[in-house]
Amino acid sequence: MPKLSIIVPIYNVENFLDQCLESIRVQTFKDWECLMFSDGSKDGSIDIMKRFAAEDDRFKVIEKQNEGYGATCNRGLDMAQGEWVCIVEPDDFIDPHMYENLLSAAHSDKGTVDIVKGSYWLYYDAQPPYTEALQNSNLSAFMPARQTDFTLEEFTAPFYHHPSIWSAVYRRDFLNGDNKASRKIRFKPIPGAGWTDNPFFAETMVLADRIVWTPGRYYYYRQTNPGASTFLKDFHLPFDRLRDMREFLESQHVSKDIMRAFYSREFDYVTSVIGEFGYDDKNPEIRKLIREVFESMDRDEVFLMPGLRPEFLDYYMDFMGESYDVKEHPAETNPDLSIVLLTKDAHSWIVDTLETYAAFNHLSCEFILIDEGSQDSTMNIADAFARKDKRFIVKMNAARSSGTGSGEHITLAEQMRQAIDNAHGTYTVFIPSNFTVGEKLLNACVIGAQKTHADVVLPDAGNVHCDYLLRKMRELHLPVPDESSKSPDALRGPIYGPFSSSDIPELAFASNLDYGWMRLYRTEFLKKNHIGASDADVATSLYGLGGEAMIAADSIAFLDLKNDWDIQDRQRQQVGSAFWLSLVKVIPYTSEPETVLPAVLEFGEQLRERQLFDTYEQGYLNAVLSAFMRDLRSRFTPEGIDSYISDYSDRVSKMLDIAHRGALYFYDTDAFNDFQKITLSGNLNRWLEERTLRDEDIIFMQDKTIRDLEASTRLRIGTYAVDAIKRLSPARLIAQAQAKARLNKRR
Repeated sequence: MPKLSIIVPIYNVENFLDQCLESIRVQTFKDWECLMFSDGSKDGSIDIMKRFAAEDDRFKVIEKQNEGYGATCNRGLDMAQGEWVCIVEPDDFIDPHMYENLLSAAHSDKGTVDIVKGSYWLYYDAQPPYTEALQNSNLSAFMPARQTDFTLEEFTAPFYHHPSIWSAVYRRDFLNGDNKASRKIRFKPIPGAGWTDNPFFAETMVLADRIVWTPGRYYYYRQTNPGASTFLKDFHLPFDRLRDMREFLESQHVSKDIMRAFYSREFDYVTSVIGEFGYDDKNPEIRKLIREVFESMDRDEVFLMPGLRPEFLDYYMDFMGESYDVKEHPAETNPDLSIVLLTKDAHSWIVDTLETYAAFNHLSCEFILIDEGSQDSTMNIADAFARKDKRFIVKMNAARSSGTGSGEHITLAEQMRQAIDNAHGTYTVFIPSNFTVGEKLLNACVIGAQKTHADVVLPDAGNVHCDYLLRKMRELHLPVPDESSKSPDALRGPIYGPFSSSDIPELAFASNLDYGWMRLYRTEFLKKNHIGASDADVATSLYGLGGEAMIAADSIAFLDLKNDWDIQDRQRQQVGSAFWLSLVKVIPYTSEPETVLPAVLEFGEQLRERQLFDTYEQGYLNAVLSAFMRDLRSRFTPEGIDSYISDYSDRVSKMLDIAHRGALYFYDTDAFNDFQKITLSGNLNRWLEERTLRDEDIIFMQDKTIRDLEASTRLRIGTYAVDAIKRLSPARLIAQAQAKARLNKRR
């Protein structure tokens, strides 16, 4: 009778099977049998199996019709003769010392050891030009770096992570009913892979008398087999297995700590389906499954979960409608302002954005949401706001209006045309949905527009060109700004203008590209002149639209809004963590920013065609410089920087001709100096080093501020008081306080 039975369920894995079986053959622990099941394989796997069996009689070949992973593993468990059993998946492989080390740890003074579990590596095959790669698993990162034994009630950490049932050995009698529930533990006999390891994992971990953990990483879990379960083909599977696990856990009346760990797994699976696997959470069937998961959770326990990622909690609150309480509000019949929100895949911040605007109670306005074709829940959330607050108008594209629930891509130019056609306000502003603009700021813009009867209003927190604008006002015999605006205590600065673009040629097109979209347009002016976005425009600048409007406008006003300036970016940039997997699988993540420069260059060609380039040359070339450096500063990868410079550097250098025009010609000295370092030195290292050190200095100062705050007496006393309240208060009250705190933090 062998000490260990190794079960290998095999289906069409000839490319990986030799490596898998060889890693078993060379184990330093010798007393084993390997039950190799051909689950109806149609490739050369059976020949490899027979070869190993012919050379080593510890390998046994069992051929059968296809039944699926679960049923095949069950056959192995029923046939196994060993005191211990384990599973190795045929596209993975193991360390030569795996079973020697695991079985040598199978003892405890506190009870019978039913499971000995080690850790594992994520393994990636070579993808030219890269060689093979290993990545540490979350299990290794969060489990103790020493051997320990426990029950799941005592230590729930393993339940937070991937089941990884193959990185463990199990006492065979334990699986056959010698456990806390006298229950025979087997896999769900589901066709295909079916994620059946999940319920098996739950049952074994909960019913084990003692579990021994050893931190060695002995198992190599291959991530780059397209036929493996890491590539989800049916979105129902994770939800079906979560349902199985939930029913089992409820039947065993497990502790709240175990349920919190299970909730964490549920959050991981929900976000994986709509994130890593790229399914659309606007799909009604997927939304139904997610709602089933969330409604099964004890809401109080969700808010008491330690270490739950904030974005998971926000998604839960957004999905369940708890993160926003939309108040009834009538539509504005003839609003002063139409606020157009340009959305695409904005579910991470859209609630924050819409809540900010829903709180407006003084400005007469409407909110028009135009979507580029979101593949997430953005429009579902927008619809929820629109149902109660009639100021919100959600424009549905063809796919949504036909009831499919999925977004249909429309270009930015089409979005802008829809928005302008549907705007009822006297003035219109276009805002990317990740930005929020304060009500006082927008109200001040409307007032300034009304005072000057402007077609276009350009607000800012101050204007470094104020002397130029004042000189132009004197030349045009315009009334000078009110003296009260000059006071250091004045709430708002002056209004400059109104001008036409030809009155201010050096400045007309040298706009603030950080907030190039932040302009008010008289709505009838846009409609009458058929002004819209250009094909090259991006939502974060709208340079082409702004340029067209400036040329056509009879009246342009600049507003210095000083203390009213309130613009917040709600978008949190995330760092991608799936580099190796992204080589063989589409990961729905990109850090590539929108490129502003093409729209600026396209507009320059239009100026030339209209024979206006010479008139506006200085302001326009300043915009080219600003756009080039803005785009470049927003890139962080060597490939992204090199590609951008390769595409645009020569053309922009020729246009700007900085050696001829000199430093005094350009308004943004930082951009000018950086442009020299990049284009004239022939070496990017100095500029990149300076940028990195500047960023590190900012981070250092912010970190110091946080450390000083944490060390403050007030915070320490407050922390002690909060901890004491938590210890003495009922869990339900603590959960309610946590929920309220999270909601307030988001607002």
